[in-house]
Amino acid sequence: MPLFNNPELLDMVDRGGDYIYNQDFKLAEKVIDSLEKKLPGHPIVPMMRAMNWAWRDQPLRTSSPVYAQHEKYLLETIAASKKISNKDTNNLEAMFFEMSAHGLLAEYYAQEGSSFKAMSQAKQTYNLIKKTMEHTAKSPELLFLAGLYNYFREKYPERHPIYKSVVWIFKSGDIEKGLIQLDSAVHHSKIVKIEAGLYLSYIWLRYENRADKARYYLERLHKMYPANDYFKAKYLECLIRQKDYTIALPLIQALEKHQKPYFKMCGEIFHGVYLEKVNYSMAEAKSYYEMGLATGAESPDRGEYYRSIAYLGLGRIAETNSDLKLAAEYYEKTIDLDETNWMTEESEFRLEKID
Repeated sequence: MPLFNNPELLDMVDRGGDYIYNQDFKLAEKVIDSLEKKLPGHPIVPMMRAMNWAWRDQPLRTSSPVYAQHEKYLLETIAASKKISNKDTNNLEAMFFEMSAHGLLAEYYAQEGSSFKAMSQAKQTYNLIKKTMEHTAKSPELLFLAGLYNYFREKYPERHPIYKSVVWIFKSGDIEKGLIQLDSAVHHSKIVKIEAGLYLSYIWLRYENRADKARYYLERLHKMYPANDYFKAKYLECLIRQKDYTIALPLIQALEKHQKPYFKMCGEIFHGVYLEKVNYSMAEAKSYYEMGLATGAESPDRGEYYRSIAYLGLGRIAETNSDLKLAAEYYEKTIDLDETNWMTEESEFRLEKID
């Protein structure tokens, strides 16, 4: 039974997604079980189970205790998709879910530095996306992966030069078209609208340095799913970039009480920013930056962005205290960890000034 053009089934997927994103994983499983009865053998079922595991520990890394379960269901998604494709080589739903699973695996391998594995998964994704790029008008769900491809095919090698020597085998993308397609997926898809909004906000924040653009999507996600701490952390990042400290403060206070090191680190480091930029209390800010770095050490494979924020702040404080050697060390650490251009630019400017 097809999914993309079935409103009843899409509403079930939508409801299950709402439970996942609001961290109600038991209720999500019940919806997925009901969906499996209506769509036995369809790849949407293992894909939703995969996402239900993934959202228990965001941002997910291969070192996470839930990753094995997540990967298991991604592989089941690929197998279920191929089973359909073997009977119908032009089945867009099968191609979509197989692409999605391969794409996620590529992303995880890239994050852990396994470039060969990442490229292997990316190539399998590409072989499928070539077939679907011309059919985006048939379903808004297809706009999500097409948009990601069009944008990151051009942008990712700029940020990660290690991939520049191999991306020539992939057809050129289109940055502007990719952004439009992702926005269309946010507003018109049922299955991937939340993921599209999250990726688009990440693009505007980390790649394009446009917090004003990111805010629309993050504010929307935070209001839709107030229990989602990852959305809360991303929204807070956006608010801090916009220097909207009044709205940011309650989110800071909520996250610094969190039990998970990743979110606690986020709250503590942004509390340091607040103390430095609003209260001008350098000693307290220094204490919170250092506290956040210590908390982050419990989760060493995540939170590079937050650590770079802390090092930049510690560098500014050391510079204010005329400890230029220490300031330079912090700025160098910021550059080593930075995932954005703006922190590198500030650090390089300050290094040049104190040299």
